[in-house]
Amino acid sequence: MAIGGLALLIAMFAAMFAAMLVPAATGARAAVGITKCTGSQTVTYTPGLTDQPREVTVSGKAPLLDCVSTSDPTIFQATSTFSATGTFSCTSGTRAGSRKITWNNDNTSTLSSTSTVSLNGAETVVLIKGVVVDGEFKGAQWTGTFAMFSTKPLACLTTQGLAGVSGPLTLSIGSL
Repeated sequence: MAIGGLALLIAMFAAMFAAMLVPAATGARAAVGITKCTGSQTVTYTPGLTDQPREVTVSGKAPLLDCVSTSDPTIFQATSTFSATGTFSCTSGTRAGSRKITWNNDNTSTLSSTSTVSLNGAETVVLIKGVVVDGEFKGAQWTGTFAMFSTKPLACLTTQGLAGVSGPLTLSIGSL
């Protein structure tokens, strides 16, 4: 290869490397590693959950006090809020919604989500998955697990239903 061709090849590689180091103009950053957070989530159901499936709106908030990120080392905690609608009961169902995470570094992420509720022994578990649609980690896939614990389990047998629950939440964003 001629010296001029070699210089052009080196210049092209240098430009590609430099482009990888510069964040996108939108401020969004795709996850190249993984970001994992744990916390506790509080959820409200309108109308309340019963033993029979019905259309329900769900909203909640979760302080994520323990985050570790190989994608963004400035992240160590966050607050997550979400809303979703779907047909489900105290023990089963699916729903679609969105979640917003506000990171301790003042960046945000908006996530699409689908959730499946299932009974796992004596514990009701919600498996969540989706994609980061805006903000930090845009384009990355994410998953979550929420174990629902109620202080009023018999409310599922009433007409009004169970108004809310809380429990541990784990979220993972990135190379899943």
